[in-house]
Amino acid sequence: MRVLIFIAILASMLSSCTSKELYNATQINRQSKCNEEVGVLRDKCIESLNKKSYGDYERERKEIIKSKQ
Repeated sequence: MRVLIFIAILASMLSSCTSKELYNATQINRQSKCNEEVGVLRDKCIESLNKKSYGDYERERKEIIKSKQ
């Protein structure tokens, strides 16, 4: 059920958000999912999060796209 709600929210956001806002919303959602865990599982989840800034993410994304052309 949560997945469906997330998809609905994400779909509505796609029509009105910039890429940066979408990236930030995704990061916040992933952090929230980690916070649902406890103890060591929570710590491991938080450590596994992509903590890149949007600028770094966007540069890497563009490099990957350019290398595939």
